[in-house]
Amino acid sequence: MSEQSSLFIKINIKKDKLNNFLDSRPVGSVLDSNWLSWWESRDMYSKTELKNIQTFNSESNRSILEDILKDKYIIAKQEYNDSEEIWYLLALQYSENYNEILPIISWIKDLASYLENDDKGFAFIYDYLWGDNTVMAYLQIENRKALLKNINTTAQIEPKLLNEANKKFEEFMNSFESN
Repeated sequence: MSEQSSLFIKINIKKDKLNNFLDSRPVGSVLDSNWLSWWESRDMYSKTELKNIQTFNSESNRSILEDILKDKYIIAKQEYNDSEEIWYLLALQYSENYNEILPIISWIKDLASYLENDDKGFAFIYDYLWGDNTVMAYLQIENRKALLKNINTTAQIEPKLLNEANKKFEEFMNSFESN
């Protein structure tokens, strides 16, 4: 993979819980069977053994989010739907490297611990811009946990969810044309 993949997060979360997460310091992930199974399922050049999970070094999760949103290369936006209590984060050019995505996956796993038991969500890093259909990472979020799934192509993502992600990115890109 040599092109930048896009990050899409959709999660049901109450605004106060999201703010609690954003005001907290990042918490690292424990290397477990979920991480290892996902890592082994990835097709990458010069794959190394996954020995630890790098996390963001930051004062708060909010500062991580702000850095992502300010990065002119990543080209990101967030959106909160108050009526449905759904938070979205979109990043058009998030990463092309598996080692570089480990901190954001850890961050999403930490975010899941702030949810109510019945809240659900999804996050995936996929090839939206270049049409390759590759999925670098896919997390299913429920029961206050975010689990990596061994999904490798967009054909394995529920069509309704993939269409929603593609539509959100299309609207985001179209917003540049109107400015």
